[in-house]
Amino acid sequence: MSKVESPCIRQCALNEDQVCTGCFRSRAEIARWSQANQDEQKEIVFNAQKRSEAQNHHP
Repeated sequence: MSKVESPCIRQCALNEDQVCTGCFRSRAEIARWSQANQDEQKEIVFNAQKRSEAQNHHP
């Protein structure tokens, strides 16, 4: 069983858009994380990474 990478599991710092400044998960994703199964957690991280990449390519 592989471990899902997510840097801020316990201490997310939210910006004014209610998105974590470290792992880019939304407040709703953070709240859902503890109830999610492994596949759902992977999807949450994948979506957060995609948003992060999009944000980094558009200054």
